[in-house]
Amino acid sequence: MKKYIRTILTAVFIVIAVGCAVWLVRFYMDEAEGAQANERALTEAETEEPQEEPGESVEIPIDFASLQQTNPDVYAWIRIEGTNIDYPVVQSGQDNTFYLDHTWEGAEAAQGAIFTQTYNQKNFEDYNTVIYGHRMSDSNPVMFHDLLNYMDKEYLHSHQNVTIYTEQHVFTYKVFAAVVYDDRLLPLSFNFSEESQRQEFLDSVFASADLRSQFADNVEVTAQDQILTLSTCIAGEDHHRFLVEAVLTDEK
Repeated sequence: MKKYIRTILTAVFIVIAVGCAVWLVRFYMDEAEGAQANERALTEAETEEPQEEPGESVEIPIDFASLQQTNPDVYAWIRIEGTNIDYPVVQSGQDNTFYLDHTWEGAEAAQGAIFTQTYNQKNFEDYNTVIYGHRMSDSNPVMFHDLLNYMDKEYLHSHQNVTIYTEQHVFTYKVFAAVVYDDRLLPLSFNFSEESQRQEFLDSVFASADLRSQFADNVEVTAQDQILTLSTCIAGEDHHRFLVEAVLTDEK
């Protein structure tokens, strides 16, 4: 009987060990795929000369034609100097959750991509454009990993400029708040076409009492401005999101 039990236990341990090994292999393959996708994005985005349309003075240093050959869902690029945030922005027209677990190229990967949903237009003319990205572990600091650094006020003030490139425009935003917020879907929770709702959202941001929330003292924002919301998760806090809020200060 004891020998039988030992045999069963041994078999169970072997199954567990094999399962763990398979999980680890998949985990590291997934990280490798994500890292390679990020490198390919940076390589494909490089241009020998900034793209310049005839008669236009704006310089676009992103090769969107090359990126869109790989995936037509690419329509913008986000960059925050001094951080790891330097990625294409995608939007699926069929599935708003697709890029939660697919890279910008469309391959399955836990890191997902930097993306918007169809509640927002692709021209950044909405009052509030919400951009989503995962915060991966410290061992894999990609996507919106660096956003939580904005919990430090000094970091916020030294990393205030957010640049969005599209095929025809360069948008510059300035961070005015970084707050712990609830997990509601903002475009469905506020009717941003109404000024009162825009103000209600701003009030809710500035009302954050979480000690991790930070606010810039050198930026003014009103319900008439256009803003950008960068949204990521907080480990162990499923009902919270960390939002970095920036206001449009320049468009070329």
